[in-house]
Amino acid sequence: MGHRAPVKGGYFPVAPIDTLGDIRNAISLALEQQGVEVEVHHHEVAAAGQNEIGTRYAPLVQRADWMQILKYTVWNVAHSYGKTATFMPKPVVGDNGSGMHVHQSVWKAGKNLFNGNGYAGLSDFAIYYIGGIIKHAKALNAITNPGTNSYKRLVPGFEAPINLAYSARNRSAACRIPYVSSASARRVEVRFPDPTTNPYLAFAAMLMAGLDGVQNKIHPGDPIDKDMYHLPPEEAARVPHVCASLEQALDMLRDDRAFLTRGGVFSDDFLESYIALKEEELTKFRMTTHPIEFEMYYAS
Repeated sequence: MGHRAPVKGGYFPVAPIDTLGDIRNAISLALEQQGVEVEVHHHEVAAAGQNEIGTRYAPLVQRADWMQILKYTVWNVAHSYGKTATFMPKPVVGDNGSGMHVHQSVWKAGKNLFNGNGYAGLSDFAIYYIGGIIKHAKALNAITNPGTNSYKRLVPGFEAPINLAYSARNRSAACRIPYVSSASARRVEVRFPDPTTNPYLAFAAMLMAGLDGVQNKIHPGDPIDKDMYHLPPEEAARVPHVCASLEQALDMLRDDRAFLTRGGVFSDDFLESYIALKEEELTKFRMTTHPIEFEMYYAS
């Protein structure tokens, strides 16, 4: 019983360090029985039972449906094993958080519009799409990272995708370009969302941001293939970051929402109601004494 993964040392171990293979197998089989195709599952970086289950791509609404089915299935199978599962972005202090990396591509008439001859095999369409994601990322945070706990994950030092840049290599970039061997698989991986989001809202919002980039030819600048954790200070200062709090994200969404309301996809009434609900969460969080405050202030 002494085999334990160290902090940040849980990536891809085999048994007996990985004790959750049977549960992941059961979850995967249950998902397959419900029509959700599983492509991969394994233990993740965090030591305390962090797992990844990768499911197949699908059209936007179906993919959001599958996300809801996945979460419900994970909770129930874990419970049947006498375990509990959470999709909180940062449940454990000091170890890696849990994100929801969203792989995206846009197709027309059976053709992948992201495939081209540019950086990492991307088309101009894909580059502009990335430009839209990066431009509107802070407003997107209010939807893709919708809780106060979300921003405890989006901090430096944990492979967190806090840098609003794109790269074929860096895991700390907001947009990563996976290496693929076929034109149909060419895609962009947006890494800052987390699984507490409503997938219907998140997927639609990211698509709208990307299409705004295409429509307005928003170029994201040059990719960053250097190690972002060791950039010279003057270079690091030029790379913008995602929001640092839910409060900041809601402020950004108030000011940057026109891209969401285009074509009536989102409405101003809906966004105002969403912001009001999230502000209730903020108020509840602000009014609640936090355990760490006793350590910091009890003897003041």
